[in-house]
Amino acid sequence: MSKRILLLCLLVPILTACSARTATNAGSDLVIGAYENEEKREVAESRPGSHSSSNNTRKDVTAGVFSAIFGALSRTLNGD
Repeated sequence: MSKRILLLCLLVPILTACSARTATNAGSDLVIGAYENEEKREVAESRPGSHSSSNNTRKDVTAGVFSAIFGALSRTLNGD
């Protein structure tokens, strides 16, 4: 799984013209996506009767990777 995440992290800047700004945007999309997923998960786990998973960090990073990919595609399509 970590090889896939690494591959995706390398492909996002390449697919979006390899500019420094694009790589910065992809990096911030990844961090923001992971953080937002962590916040949602913590709120859900704070409710009575909820169960926590042992691989929460992996899920947060995966959400961040998808956020970076969709953010790069969105900016490419919108011309930003």
